[in-house]
Amino acid sequence: MDIIPPEILMYILSDLDKPLARYASVSRAFQCLIETKTFKQIAIISTLPQLRRFDAIFEDKHRRYLLRKLTFTISLPDKLKNDRKRPLKYLRDRAFTLAINRLFTYLEKWNYIPEGFENPPSFFLHIQCTTPHVDYRAVHNHHKHLQFDELQELPSLECVKKLGVQSINIFPGDMTLICEALPRLKDFRWDLDNTPRRLRALRAELRNSMATTLLQTDFSRLETMRIWWPDHDPLNEDWDPEKYVDADGRDRLSMGVNRILKLPNLKTLSLEGLFILSPEVFDINGEDIPKSLEDLHIQGSKVTPAGS
Repeated sequence: MDIIPPEILMYILSDLDKPLARYASVSRAFQCLIETKTFKQIAIISTLPQLRRFDAIFEDKHRRYLLRKLTFTISLPDKLKNDRKRPLKYLRDRAFTLAINRLFTYLEKWNYIPEGFENPPSFFLHIQCTTPHVDYRAVHNHHKHLQFDELQELPSLECVKKLGVQSINIFPGDMTLICEALPRLKDFRWDLDNTPRRLRALRAELRNSMATTLLQTDFSRLETMRIWWPDHDPLNEDWDPEKYVDADGRDRLSMGVNRILKLPNLKTLSLEGLFILSPEVFDINGEDIPKSLEDLHIQGSKVTPAGS
């Protein structure tokens, strides 16, 4: 069995009933091919039993190099249940904090490089949640964006080169904490809902936090950034647009995008949904533009940061 070409074994495997794991004991060749297929993409939920099982399965350091994508679904409460003394936002933030901290703590062990390998394993980490949409009234007008509960730092992970954050709204300042813990991050894809226009203060706070993330986070190795963030135009002329510029007439978010454009390894920048930006985004000269830049796509709003 071990001398049969891999192509023939793969053809045999394609005709077998699922799950394939039960055939791994047939031969060493079968085990190698089945583990390669089984551990290529893994999806787990943030419960402690699933995290412990994931940790046990990948205790074999060689299996870690088979993983290409890890989908991590955070289970969040969507109603108060029995704990009515705590607001729903607190319960969701607490669950989010525990889930991310536990995952990063387990993955920190992957930084170790086994004998025979030159680099740590690398994979795409996709973070999502079970209940992304929560009515603002249910959280007492607090924004639905998740924040860490008294967490100041996460374990550093060398194994994550690509990060995708969809179907979950993480406050930009807390997203900075996650990105800072991924020193080898090259590809970052982030979907983020905006707040309703009636919540002007929260809307401004979210935008300012987004600006800080783009201005201060270490993205020095980043090659691809895609952010989807809907900042739609007012529905009619009766609405007075918000003003986001400082006393000097500068917009911090536009400055942040300008900084991203100058990253030394950037190949692709895509800002989708609608971004309220000023021409300051393109305040660059030929020397500032990285030679690596290949694709630039920005969906801009008709509204300016100055409120016009």
